[in-house]
Amino acid sequence: MYFILRLFSSLPLFLLQLIGGGVGILIYLLSPRYRRSLNKNLDSAAISFDFIAAPWKVSRQSGMMFADILWIWAHPKGALKKSSIEDLEKIIELSKNGKGLIILTAHLGGFEILPRLFSKTVKSTYMYRPARKTWVNDLMVRGRQHPGVEFVEANLGGVRKIKRALSNGEIIGIVADQVPSVADGVWAKFFNQYAYTSSFPIKLTRNCDATTLFMGSERLSFGRGWRIKTKVMMQKYPACPIEACTVMNAYFEQMIIAKPNQYMWSYNRYKTPTGAELAPAI
Repeated sequence: MYFILRLFSSLPLFLLQLIGGGVGILIYLLSPRYRRSLNKNLDSAAISFDFIAAPWKVSRQSGMMFADILWIWAHPKGALKKSSIEDLEKIIELSKNGKGLIILTAHLGGFEILPRLFSKTVKSTYMYRPARKTWVNDLMVRGRQHPGVEFVEANLGGVRKIKRALSNGEIIGIVADQVPSVADGVWAKFFNQYAYTSSFPIKLTRNCDATTLFMGSERLSFGRGWRIKTKVMMQKYPACPIEACTVMNAYFEQMIIAKPNQYMWSYNRYKTPTGAELAPAI
């Protein structure tokens, strides 16, 4: 399987995205469960935030997302050349201030490029959740290897490494739109639905003086690469954990609605983790 995926990733980005888009549409057609989840989450967000729901485009872009991941893993230098980032000099200065930098991102566009952006200037540590299937996890670990970047699992050991990296003034990154375990989250609004949201980024911010930077990677057409958009968090999180997580989710919402078709709406963002209390009624 690894050989086959490596073979596909050797294709030009435009062609690989074209194939990925076709596979995404095929999955949407053939998988009722996938289709129901995508439509439900997308329709709810579109109604609440007044944008047009386009499930066919979303399914195509979701397929392209996995094509992006394969291509970025196989062509790290080429991927960096195809990426443009807003306020790059300002962000590099933030990353060198000795206080650390917290980067929060979501499953939007070519998000896999983000860990590599600062590898030449400051060491980065990114937290990830291991895949359930061993071969998929092995593929992730091999594909993500990059000089100056360390990936740590979302467990106690990974948390310690993340905290140590921040105390050393380095960059840490978290894909913060995933459903956390029951002890690490609260119910907070996300696109007008209650989503069990990780409070870990808020706790990190309160324990240090690091700046929080929200980043989104928008896919450009015809294999031209990705445009990285950034938003520095200027205010402090509210004291209430639920209000704090709602604020964090609002930053993600702003980035997602700019390119709603490129978000992974099929992800079961609103599920109840085992052992957690039920979500409040809307």
